[in-house]
Formats: sequence, structure tokens, C-alpha cells
Amino acid sequence: MFYPYSKELQDAAGLFVKGNFYLWFNKLIPLNNERNCKACNKQGNDKEAVQYYETVYNGLKNNSTLTNLLCEKQESQKQFCLIYKKAGYKIINYQAELKSPLITGIGQTHPNEVGMVFDHTLGIPYIPASSVKGIVRFAHILELIKSDNYEEYKGSDKNGEYIVESDLKTLMPAIFGGDADEEKEGEKKIKKLKGKVIFLDAYPAKVPDLHVDIMNPHYGDYYNDEKGEIPPADYLAPNPIKFLAVKKGTVFTFRALVSKDSVFLLQPVKTAFENALKDEGLGAKTAVGYGRFEIKKDQNKLTAVTKQIQKTKTPVEKMLENLFLLKNTETGRISGEIVNKMEKELKKVEDKGAIAIAIKEKLGSRGFRKLDRKKDGYLSNLIKQLNNS
Repeated sequence: MFYPYSKELQDAAGLFVKGNFYLWFNKLIPLNNERNCKACNKQGNDKEAVQYYETVYNGLKNNSTLTNLLCEKQESQKQFCLIYKKAGYKIINYQAELKSPLITGIGQTHPNEVGMVFDHTLGIPYIPASSVKGIVRFAHILELIKSDNYEEYKGSDKNGEYIVESDLKTLMPAIFGGDADEEKEGEKKIKKLKGKVIFLDAYPAKVPDLHVDIMNPHYGDYYNDEKGEIPPADYLAPNPIKFLAVKKGTVFTFRALVSKDSVFLLQPVKTAFENALKDEGLGAKTAVGYGRFEIKKDQNKLTAVTKQIQKTKTPVEKMLENLFLLKNTETGRISGEIVNKMEKELKKVEDKGAIAIAIKEKLGSRGFRKLDRKKDGYLSNLIKQLNNS
């Protein structure tokens, strides 16, 4: 096994316990040797590479900082939508639970041949807005084909029938943008339109779990036989291919905005959105049942997941933001009750040493010493442990 990058990066990768999994997965994985350059685990076994990726991801996903960042991402999207709502836009918001595993970015370039899409700042799986827009577009086309007005939308050529997407009656140009037929002075012209619907990236409600999945093509020799001499028989050796997938049960938040001057598009978009999630599926291998969602109907349960995540960060954040409460406003003394509460909250998080340093910066050296003495050097010991790790 070897790492195809500098010694400095190798040393950093060895301490990669709280980093961004996206960066590690795409930049810092080991290879088995310089000739084959196959992805592998630390022991050089290229058959166990994906299990190794799962282990590294599991080691990184429980970091409390990552949970906080995901909460901030969800809140940022929420505020973005509220700003547009004040400007008259209509918000489409779905919380949907995976009823089967989700495969995202299986065709991404990667030494393991089977890649995966991760958010480049959070390092967790997500569904890009372009993918959401694409599957909603596909679902809308299927609705047009099933509609009573299909004859008005269709065209035909030597390859068969198709939907004339530039026809304004299909709503395709209005929703998704693109070419639109326009009649001017008796002549039909093509006009470029901007879509009236904004699709946002879809993020999980909490840091998701991954698992190792497998596809097992049996007829590789048959497909690779350029001479046509090998039949697709059962005696051919299967070739197991392992890959990462998002576990079923993961809840994702889907958001879109409909322009204030195109409210008539709201219902067609919602219909296509719901059909896309429930019936068509997102990601790869949807034909065999992957990527299917169930839309949550109880909005109280939807927000409960987010609220529960926020609870894990709020006490520590309040502790840092309101450290003046550590002193009694009348006597100037540190409140023993709040000190005990602070210690209780610190025990719930991983980054105790970093938070202890933040407390020291907030209080100053003198205030920190007073607080530290109250707990027999508890905070200073946390800082020492951090420095020695």
C-alpha cells in the first residue's frame, strides 16, 4: 500500500479524525501499488477498499461540529426561502424519508471506479439541485404523456413520438427554462426563456449513515467478448462490485421556489416533485428500486428532527455566547449552579478542549482561573489533554 502524495500530506492524513470526508475520499485514499494504482485499505487489500471508506466515514460523522454545521446549512436554506417568500415567491418544502438505499454520484471519477457525491464543505452525502431539477423535469414529462392533452404536445419523426418541449403549453420552458416557440408576425421563432422555478440542494436532516452495497454482474466475459464467441451462460464468473450507499430511513429536506409572477406553475411542479420522489426515485439504479422516498405528511414530526439536532448544540453555544452569566450580577461571583451546568453540558460533546480554550478567551486569564478553581482544575486539564493529543 502507498499514498500517492507528499510526506506532509501523508502525516496529515494519518491524523484525519475530525476532517472533511469529501476531501479524504477524493484526495487522500491509499492505493495498493504504483503499477496498478487500485484503491485499497491500509493493508493494501483492494477487495476491502469500500469497507475501509465506510469505517473512516463512521469515524468522522459523529463529530459534534459536523452536526452543528449541518444545522446551519439547513437554517441558511430556510432563511433563503423566507427572504424570497417576503418578495412574493411560493415555497415548496418536502421532508422525505428514504424507503430504499440511495446511490448518488456512482459515475463520479474515483480510483475505486465507483464514486459518490459529497458536499465539498460538509463531507456528507447530499443531492445536488441539478439532480433534483432533472428528476422533477422527467416526472413532469411523464405527466404530459399521461394527460388527456398529450396529442397537443407531441411531435414525431423517424425515431417515433416525443414531447415538443419548446411548446409553451407544456410549461417546460416556463418551469425549467430553455427554448420556447413564439409566433411573431405570422412567423414561428425560438425564444430563450429563464425557468421560473428555483431548485435548492437537498440535504439530510441529520448526518446520515452509509452502508456497503454490492452489484454483481455475472456476464462480464460475454459483454467484453468482441468476437461474439462467449454466450451469457451461468458458468461465467461473477465480478462483485462494492460501493457506498445512503441507508434507508434517512430523511432529506427538498426545497424549491416558484416565481411570484408564475403562481400557476405551483401545482404542476408539486405534482411532478411528489411523483419524482415516490415513484421515479433519485440517484442511480432507480430501475431496481433504489432512491425511493416517502413524503412525510406530519410536519410536526418533520421539524422535530431538526429541533432535536439543534438541542445538541444550543447549550454549548449559549455557554460561549453568554459567559457573563457565569458571574452573579449582584456579587460578581461565579454562580456554582451555572458552573455545574456548564460541566454537565461539556460532558455531552467531543471537542471539550477546544470549548475550554474558547471559555478562557471569553473570560480572560483572571476570570478563567477563578472558574477553573471552582472545578479543581477541570478546564485547564481539558486544555492540557488537547495540547498533548
